[in-house]
Amino acid sequence: MEYKYNAIVLNKIDTGETDRVYVVYTREAGRILARAIGVKKPNAKLAGNLESITQCEIFLAKGKGRGNITGVIPMENFLAIKENIFALEKVFGVMKIFNRLMTQEEKDEKTFQLLLEYLLMMNDEAGKAEKDILKFDIYTLGFIFKLLQNLGYKQEAKKCAVCAGKLISGENYFSAERGGIICSNCAKQETKKIRINDEGVKFIRIVLENKMENLGKIKLEKKNLNNLNNLKIIVREAVRWITN
Repeated sequence: MEYKYNAIVLNKIDTGETDRVYVVYTREAGRILARAIGVKKPNAKLAGNLESITQCEIFLAKGKGRGNITGVIPMENFLAIKENIFALEKVFGVMKIFNRLMTQEEKDEKTFQLLLEYLLMMNDEAGKAEKDILKFDIYTLGFIFKLLQNLGYKQEAKKCAVCAGKLISGENYFSAERGGIICSNCAKQETKKIRINDEGVKFIRIVLENKMENLGKIKLEKKNLNNLNNLKIIVREAVRWITN
């Protein structure tokens, strides 16, 4: 039986001399693995449309076990991302995180749309004559926080994740184990905590309360690079705790 999927290619794995297995995230069935037979041969037609960070329609012949790709129609190749080293680095990092978090063959149209919106926004920024490189960080951090939210791991940022008390300006920490921001009093009992400033708390709140498409309105200056780096550490810790 043949199936058609609207897919985003996440990764590829070489198997044997001429075959590959592609890891794709689909609107219809979530994360799936699909084999392309003979795709590494010099005259193979499928390979060019199955590069990582590509949206395409995939036709899959499937019986028992993993299906075989029989055809591909390209939809969006995100060329601007692939031609910008800064954007490409961010997106590859996101793909690794996304791959770790997603369950095999579990349909989630909301998450598919979120990933597609992220890639389109990154591609749009990468294609501008005057690029704002900080936007790559904003979109990437925003996407990961929103992805965690979609998957049921929303990070608490409005009140203390432990005691539910009010967060006092300048005295807050992040705890991956507790699932968000904690107050200074509760932080005394935590061994694994990360200090977070008010701008960091504000960023997380804005991201969680807005659609992905609105994140382009967030303005950050280069003087806030330390804050961005702090948020990157927080995101890595949150993902590490969830996946472990």
